[in-house]
Amino acid sequence: MKYLIEPRSLLAVAIVRAWQAPRLEAQPPPYPYPYPYGHGGFGPGNVLQGQAQVMDAQGNLMLQQEQALIVREQALQAKLDTKRKTLDELNYEREHTWTYTQDQERIEGLRIMRLLKNPRENEVLSGSAMNTLLPYLTQVAHDGTRGSPVYLNQDELKKVNVTGAGSVSNLGVLGNVGKMTWPLALRGPNQREFDKLLTQTVADAAAGNLDLSTYNKVARGIDQLQSQASELWHKEEIDSGMYLESKRFLESLRGGIAVLRQPDAAKYLAGGYAARGANVGELVTNMAKQGLRFAPALPGSEPAYFGLYSAMVAFAAGGESDTGFRVRLAPPILDAATRKQQ
Repeated sequence: MKYLIEPRSLLAVAIVRAWQAPRLEAQPPPYPYPYPYGHGGFGPGNVLQGQAQVMDAQGNLMLQQEQALIVREQALQAKLDTKRKTLDELNYEREHTWTYTQDQERIEGLRIMRLLKNPRENEVLSGSAMNTLLPYLTQVAHDGTRGSPVYLNQDELKKVNVTGAGSVSNLGVLGNVGKMTWPLALRGPNQREFDKLLTQTVADAAAGNLDLSTYNKVARGIDQLQSQASELWHKEEIDSGMYLESKRFLESLRGGIAVLRQPDAAKYLAGGYAARGANVGELVTNMAKQGLRFAPALPGSEPAYFGLYSAMVAFAAGGESDTGFRVRLAPPILDAATRKQQ
């Protein structure tokens, strides 16, 4: 006998079986990356934890920024310290490095000391040693010395040639025209005729009447005497010593002739440019006032130059006082304590 089951009964049976079957937990779908907040989703705890991490990151950022500012300030302070040390080093070098003027003072001081102790013979005979000492001795004469005056032999002083400042010309042997002592190699008829012409030329120059033709005639006469001495030397009628003596005499004479064409030739011939003074102090003072300098020595006047040099050295030694002559060898170097006091 077949039983007929209604559809309603089948539906009830299915519901009962489904209710009696074991329950299965719902599984989340597979995710390609791990979930950063665990499996709790976006719950209240996870949200607070995220906010805390954000605040912690902001705090670390602000701390790093402040540390960066501190490091930057330290770098700026280090730059300032380096700049200050550099400036201190520059000031130290500037204070302990001689300037060009100070170095020249040192060199000149050493030169003065050498000239006072051990000059070369040519420096004395050329007048350069006395010319170098002249400014310093003028200061000594102005300030006064503690020793007695150093007197000069007037006869020897007349043998000392001088010239104007900035000029190398001087009368030389021409200052003794009319009574010159001619070298033996130049003496003869030509020399005697030339001596007469020379005397007349000097007289015309002193009166301001010297003309060009007379001047040129004298210049040619010197050239002829020079040729005469050379010819005698080549013929071996005179030795080298006599030839050199004649050559130096004519060179001095040629320089004296050059003075005659200058505007102040009359002053030279009248003795306006001459070394004058009873002592060294008066001599250097007069030369400074007139702007004169010592000229090279003429043949035969060498002892007068050495005597004058010795007198000037003695005068310098007497003026080595606190207010007189002193040779400055180096600029003063102050220490740090002295600089602060100033």
